[in-house]
Amino acid sequence: MNTSIYGTEAQLTKALRAAAVAFIATLDEASSHPAKADSDENTVIEYDPLTDQPPFTPVPHSSGTDAQQKLASITYLGAIARIYAEEGRGAVSKEISKFAKKAGYAGGNAVNGWNSRPNSPRAVELNEDGERFLNEGSMKSLLADAADLGIELVGEYKTVPSPKK
Repeated sequence: MNTSIYGTEAQLTKALRAAAVAFIATLDEASSHPAKADSDENTVIEYDPLTDQPPFTPVPHSSGTDAQQKLASITYLGAIARIYAEEGRGAVSKEISKFAKKAGYAGGNAVNGWNSRPNSPRAVELNEDGERFLNEGSMKSLLADAADLGIELVGEYKTVPSPKK
């Protein structure tokens, strides 16, 4: 094991790898989506999470940029609210899986934990049939994220009341 004033060879390799990953993520962020700040202020990205492909790659995990994480939420949660508005029912298991994947998750199981984490605010409400609905509080967050990204959400959206605390 070689040691220098900067640490062991393994520590240096790990630090260089982390720096390279961060550098590449910064480059990807700059080229992977049309940032609102980088575009004409009047440019708006129209997006319907139910029918459109995401305007850039959503990444729901911490490996994604802030914009990619916000787009993942917009894609997944927006589709749930659109289904309720369009069809008058909640999203079923097969749709949850479809839109979770579209948002960058591995599948429907990856989003099941949203409401079960300790101290996590509820985003999605379930009825007795297992259908999922977006609540009002989550819709406010979804609209704020869309505004931050310069995205105009297309279509009708419908929510259920947020649960009482």
